[in-house]
This record gives sequence, structure tokens and C-alpha cells, in this order.
Amino acid sequence: MFTYFKNLLLRDVNNPNESSGGAITLRICSLIIMAYLLFLSGVLVCLQSASLILCNIFFIALYGYLLWLTYCDMTKGAVLWFNLATIGFVCFNVIFIGWNSGIQHFLFMLILLNLIFTYVSKNAQLIVTALLCIIRLFLYFFCRAYKPRVHISGILDPVLQCITTIFIFALLFVCGTMLARDSQNMERKLISYNNELKQLANTDTLTKLWNRLHLMHYIEKKIREPYQFMSIAIGDIDFFKKINDTYGHECGDEVLRSLAKVFVEKMNGNGVVARWGGEEFIFVFENANGDEAFDKLVKLRDAVKDNVVIYNDLEIKVTMTFGLVEFDHDLNLDENISIADQRLYQGKSEGRDRIIY
Repeated sequence: MFTYFKNLLLRDVNNPNESSGGAITLRICSLIIMAYLLFLSGVLVCLQSASLILCNIFFIALYGYLLWLTYCDMTKGAVLWFNLATIGFVCFNVIFIGWNSGIQHFLFMLILLNLIFTYVSKNAQLIVTALLCIIRLFLYFFCRAYKPRVHISGILDPVLQCITTIFIFALLFVCGTMLARDSQNMERKLISYNNELKQLANTDTLTKLWNRLHLMHYIEKKIREPYQFMSIAIGDIDFFKKINDTYGHECGDEVLRSLAKVFVEKMNGNGVVARWGGEEFIFVFENANGDEAFDKLVKLRDAVKDNVVIYNDLEIKVTMTFGLVEFDHDLNLDENISIADQRLYQGKSEGRDRIIY
């Protein structure tokens, strides 16, 4: 039973333009105030004030109505009714019971609620806050000028003060907790969104490998580390244009995606790979001299030759040509890459499907 009511209370809204936090907060606050009004009605029973009891029962029904509104995806309307109902029950009870009841402090909760969960302009929020301030000042001066119609004395006076204080602090706690929850959720969404943007900025959309810019930043950071050595290779798919011309660009894209998986598998633990552009890829072998990188590149080249790309019942196999350079710290990054690029084109001119080092 408890789980049922909990799920009912925390039920999300269906309208994507409304905040579930606002609806849930209104539900909890409404139930708290309804409980308070029931307690207040009990106090009034002791004072035999039937008219005040009936009026507070009316306000309980009004909060029940706005509870229903939150389940009908009408949270904005519920917020309006919540404000009106709270101002109404506060004014009514303070005027008849007196300033010492402390009920006027419920208005502070309204200020917090409106600042958090009403998506209006700052000017509108300022006007609402000023209006609540005016209402509180009016009640203060009214209570100074006129005596309350219902006199609370004896044990009921401190009991009412204590219970009123507890309920107001409970409402402030609920509003603050929901604000913190919404802020944390928003922060998590922003972090996730920023990570997605960063991923998109650093990744080639087709192959899901790093893109050229991200790899350049990565290498520049690496070569600034002391005692860092590496080798760089540029690889090009042989006769890739023929694949596009014969089978179409979608087939060419499938070849690129398939090879990207091979690259990731073979470079795992050896370094990183990125799409350099078109059918060219760049490989960075970390902590590997030229000879060590050459041996690893042979295994990668063989894996490419053994890879079979399936496209529309076709089996397509390709080869690659590589140009390899051991990074020379006496040259800048562009010059090292240029050497690897020259060796790549040397390999192409010598017949392709080979590694030039």
C-alpha cells in the first residue's frame, strides 16, 4: 500500500513542457497543508467555531482540486490555484484567529515555491513577491487594529505555535529538497550533454574513430611529456575510389566502418588511431620506436587483408599501404607527419599493399 501511494505521489507528468519536480512538489505541499488544516480544524472544534471549521474544510477541498490538476498535466493551473488557496486560508485564519497564530509565515513558503517552480519573467516573480509582502504587512496592521474573533488561550496557544512552525519548516524543507534535486538533475543533464558535444567534436561521425583535430591535440600533448617517444604511420586504402565507383558510396562507407573496427582491435594497448581524411588513417604507436612500430603495423596490415566486408551479399577485401616514421623531436609535428605521408605515396608508387619505413 505504501509503495502504491509513493508511486502515485511521485508519478511523472505526461506533458514534456511541464516539470515533474513542480508537480510533485505541489502534491507534497498540498498534502502537508491539508494535514495542517485538519489539525487547525481540530483546534477550532475545541473552540466551538463552526464557521471557521467549514471554511477550512472548503480550503481542504480546494487543495484536493489542485492535487487533481497535477495529474491532468495542468501544473501551471495548479500553481495558480495553490497560490490563491494558500493566500486565502492564511488571510482568513490570521484575520479570525490573530497574528500570534503564526499562520502568516506560510507566505514565505509561497515566495520560495514561486521562485523555483514558476517559469515566468524575473519582473513577474518580483511582482508576486512584492504582492505577498504587501499581504503580510496588511495582515500585521490589521491584527494591530482589530482583535481576533476567536481567542486562543491556555495550552492551545503554544501547541498551535509549535505545530504551525513544524508544518512551515516541513514545507520549506520540501521546496528546498526539490530545488536541490532539480538542480542536481539539471547538472547531470548538462554534464551528459557536454560530454556528448565533446564526443561529437572529437569523433569522426562515420567510423566513430577520433577525428584529425582531436588526434593532433593528443599528439601535441604527448610530445610535451618528458622521455616520450612514439612512431607515426599514415595508411591509405588501396583502390578505394574503384570500390565507390563500382559498388557505390554506401559500400565504401561500410568498408570504412569495417576497417575502423579492425584498427581499434589491433591498436588496443599499442596506441591510438584516427581518421585522417577520406580513406586515409593515422596511427600513433606510443612508446614504440620505428622497428617496434613496423612489426605491429605488419600485423595490422595482415588483419586488414584478412578482413572480409559483407555488403549486399558481396564479399569485399581490401589492402592498405602505409608510410611510417619514428618521431624525431628535432622536427615539429607537421614535419614528422609529412615524412610519413611522403613514404605512404612512395609505397603507392611502388605497387601498394606495403609498409615504407
